[in-house]
Parts: sequence; structure tokens; C-alpha cells
Amino acid sequence: MVLFREEITKDDIHVVQHYNRIKILTEKGKEYANVELNYVQTDGDGFYSGNDLTVGDITGRTIHADGTVIPFTGKPYLKTLEKGDGYKVQSRVFTLPDVEVGSIIEYRYATRYSDEVYNPPDWYIQGDLYIRAAHYMWYPPSGKDLVIGGKPVVAITWFPILPEGVDLEHRTLPGGAEQQIYEVRVKDVPPSPEEENMPPIGSFTYRVLFNASPYRTGAEFWKSEGKDWSKFVNNFAGPDNTLRAATQKVIEGATTDDAKLRKIYAAVMALENSDYTRDRSQKEDKAAGIGKVSNAGDVYKRGRGDSAQIVYTFIGMARAAGLKAYAMQVPNRSNHLFAPAWLSTRQFVNTVAIVAVDGKDQFFGPGERYAPYGQLQWEYTYAQGMRQTDNGTDFAMTPSMSYKDTRTDRVANLTMADDGKVTGTIDMTYRGATALRWRQQALRGDEESLRHGLQTSLEEILPKTLELKVKSIDNLTDYEKPLVVKFETTGTIGTPTGKRLVVPVDLFTASERAQFTQEKRDLAVYFHYPETVLDAMRINLPATMSVEAVPPGGKLGMPNLAAYTLEATPAASNVTVRRSFLFGDILVVAKDYPELRKYYSQLQAKDQESIVLKVAPAVASGGN
Repeated sequence: MVLFREEITKDDIHVVQHYNRIKILTEKGKEYANVELNYVQTDGDGFYSGNDLTVGDITGRTIHADGTVIPFTGKPYLKTLEKGDGYKVQSRVFTLPDVEVGSIIEYRYATRYSDEVYNPPDWYIQGDLYIRAAHYMWYPPSGKDLVIGGKPVVAITWFPILPEGVDLEHRTLPGGAEQQIYEVRVKDVPPSPEEENMPPIGSFTYRVLFNASPYRTGAEFWKSEGKDWSKFVNNFAGPDNTLRAATQKVIEGATTDDAKLRKIYAAVMALENSDYTRDRSQKEDKAAGIGKVSNAGDVYKRGRGDSAQIVYTFIGMARAAGLKAYAMQVPNRSNHLFAPAWLSTRQFVNTVAIVAVDGKDQFFGPGERYAPYGQLQWEYTYAQGMRQTDNGTDFAMTPSMSYKDTRTDRVANLTMADDGKVTGTIDMTYRGATALRWRQQALRGDEESLRHGLQTSLEEILPKTLELKVKSIDNLTDYEKPLVVKFETTGTIGTPTGKRLVVPVDLFTASERAQFTQEKRDLAVYFHYPETVLDAMRINLPATMSVEAVPPGGKLGMPNLAAYTLEATPAASNVTVRRSFLFGDILVVAKDYPELRKYYSQLQAKDQESIVLKVAPAVASGGN
């Protein structure tokens, strides 16, 4: 547990002082003796320019239960975590000495930051450990005017999420300097909640997020920030003459809005997305005779851009084709939800496009490599963000996904020998979110790593007695078609019991881990996306075997939410199993958890039923 944590920010000298005192209660807790302190250094000419940080003044010690004190006398070593054009993300790494269960570890350090950029502190209070007490204090700059983005700061605002009974204290020190102080003291803070399928409440743990704002109200902030952002989008997207000419060539022969937009989408998706390959340095571009990118026309002409630039290019080309097209900024709802009360555009991590097709808004994600036409990556669906409108900007929601959008077909066709060994093929067909995940994973590695990932993911759900080998991968780069992976398999799938062989009713659920086993739940249950899973399994039997028993068919469901069917059909020479599962939403509130738990308990019990095969006795050979 954290016995005491303190963070004091002194803006006048550009320093944050940190202190941690942690009690080690278990063997696993000894990991907290390994400390990594991250910071950014820049060369003054990149994206992170002016956000330089340094970490220093590191001291620490270990205090044993008997009172023995062992000071840290080593020297932290430097580790580079990320390196890009004009910046490096580095870490100071050290290990506190001789830590054992029952020890207390203490360490202090100071973060120094550049005076070129002014960023108020963010206090993230709740974490993975219980906190007995913590203290946070901020001394904003005193005796001078602050300017952010060329605008004078007129208000300091904050977005607090604090335990009941805890408030942010704001006061002015006595004297002529009018030094402001912001302070929070907390006690007995539990760790962040951790439950299976938990909503993205990471953005709503205890915290205080500050803004030094040139705006007096939230409405004024979002109106002004939205106006500036929208102006930038319109200036970049255009379209200019270059993009207009390119668009007319692309849509040649198309007669409907949808046909035009599909051609534009295909052309934009053919551009190199540098977020999935690599960004070129200014020196490389200069050597290749390529100038600075100023607008969407430049992006299309050079044939590459980052994700945001490709979205803006799609918007510009849609506008050049006579369609109404808008940009929308969104958070990543896998770990964050938009909170309008927090006056910060840092909440938005991606941009999607909205195009009016036949009078109806459709959403597109051309910035995500291999995203199908008319579909967003799941992290950006059903998310509140800020969009362009005809009259400015406004908050809006992206659409949800349908269970029909993401579908996985799992088909096993096996032949069993007299000894119970099986050989055959397994075909996996991925659509929607699962197909996109595998396609994007392929971009981040080589073919061998993709094959290994596909094989491992299937091995995790099949009986451990089966061996797999990837035979083929089809439509990997054709994002408008399903991704199809064919496996060859050998091994055994049954448990012999005398003259019988007991086989799982569905190979694809044989190793499935039980879900939602806890009786009570405080948080809503959160699924990434709705989906459909269809299984089909056929086992072709040898003449020495026959089907003695199959489980009865079953149908389960939750009204307007989920449906499940299982049917096993015996025949003279084979047995066929078909299973369907669909889930139609992403959120089940806590009060409905008992019903969800009951549904999963029933379907998991059904999935664990068995087929019984009867083995004929061996026929004795004839003789005199």
C-alpha cells in the first residue's frame, strides 16, 4: 500500500517535487522496488518541441521491519523507450536495495520542465494500490501575466473527481505577491476497480485536471476551440485545384453519391498511411524533392500522409465531388470517455469523417488502415465527440455497431481413424472488428508473426491435444472481403471410456473459460462490440464407430440482447454440430447482471456437453 504520496508543483521555478512511501505486503509487492521515471527530450524542432522534461535529484532508501535503513547509493541508468523525428522518450530506471516483505520503500525525485510551454498539472490520485494518505499542491505562476496560444489566461478551471467529503482547496497566500495555491489532501483511497469486462472508467477515477484557460466558461471554451479546429480542417481539406482535378478523375463514370464516395474511399485507402509504416524526416523529404505538406492536395500528390491527413483528404475529395463532408474528433472508448466538463481537447485521440449520402449522415474511418467502407474501428463507435456542422461545431455521438458487422465463422471438418485420432481442416472466417484487428496486426509485424498469432489464438480455445498449422491466409489486404484463414489439424479430441469415446460437443468452446462467475457486481458489464459467432463441426467416423448419444438441442436468449442455439445431428457415418451465438449491445447495467450471469451459466453448461461415440469390438481374423 501507499503510506504517503506527495506531489508539489512550483511553476515559478518549473519544478515538480515527488515523494512516495510504500509498504511492501507480499512477494509480488517487491516489484515496486523497480522504479521507472519517464520524460521527454526534444531537439527544438519537432512535434514535442517545448515540452522538454528532465528527471533528477533522485534519492531513496529501504527501511526493514526491524528499523534497519539501507540507502540507495546506486546511479539510475538511462533507457530510451521511444525515438522519433526531433524527440526521445526516455526513462530513469533504478531499483531500491534489499527489499523484502514487510519493508517500507521511500524515494524522492524532481521533474523539471521547459519554460517554453505552460501546462498546469494533472493529479491522477487513484491507481493500482491502496493509498493511506496523499497530498497534492500547486503554486501557479505569480506576479505575471500568463499567455497560452497567444491569448491571455483569464481563468484557471479544474475538473475534479474526488472521494465524498474531499474538496479542492483554493486560497491566496497573505502578502503582496497574491500567490495562489491549489491543494488536495486525501485519505484511505481504494485501488481503481478491477472487474471482468469493466467499462472504460479509467477516465473517471479520482483525479483533478487543471486548465489555464483564456475562456471564462465551458461553453465559451468549446465554442472557441471548435471554431479554431474547424477552421484548420477546412483550410487543410480544401479542396484546392489539385484535389478537385484528382477527384474528378477518380469518380469518372460514377452516377450516384454512394458510387462516387466508394471510388473516393478506395483511392484514399490506397495512399500510404505513415502511422502504419513510418514517418519520413524532413531531411528525407527534402532529399526526395518533396516539400512540406500544407493541404490535402499535397497529401494526395505525394501519395502518403498520417491518419489525420488521410481523413482530411477524404473529406476534401468528398467535398470536391459535391457532397457535404465533415470531420469529427473522438476519444478511444477502449480506455477513455469524453467529459465535456474537462476543458481539454487532449481527450480526443482520433478523427473520423462524416459524409451526407442521399440526405443521411454516414461515418467513415479512412485513417484506420483496412477499415471497410462505412465502418468505424470499434474503439471509435458509440463515442461522444465534437463534430463540424454547417453552423460551426457541436457535440455528437458516433453510431453503434450491429451484431451483423462483426462475425466470426469457425468450421471444422475432421476425419476420425479407428484409434480415435483425427485429421482435417479448420476454416476461420473473420468479418468486421476481428478482421480489422488481424489485418492491422499484420502491418506491425512480418508474415511469420501473423501466422504465429493466428495459430496461438486458435490453440487457446481448442483442446490441447490438437496440433495446428496455418495452411493459407486469404484476402489479407482486401478490406472489403472477409479474412479467411485455413488450418490443418491432427491429434485427438475424445476421452476413451471402455468401449466409448466421449467427444466435446463443440471443439471451439472445449477450453473456454467460464465468465461472470461472481454472484454480485457493482459496475456495469461492458463489451467491446456486438458480434456474431457461428460454429460448424463435422466428424466423419470410421466404420468401427457410431454415434450412441448426442446432447439435446438448446435455445437460450436474453430479450433484445442475446441469442444462442446448439444442435447436434447424428448420421450413419458422421456427426454434425452447429452452434450460433450473438450479442447485440455493449453495455449491461449492474441491475441486469443476475440475468446476464444466468444466461452465460446456462450457455456455458450447454457448451460443455458431450457426444458419445460407440466403438465396435474388434473383429477376430478367420482360420482353420
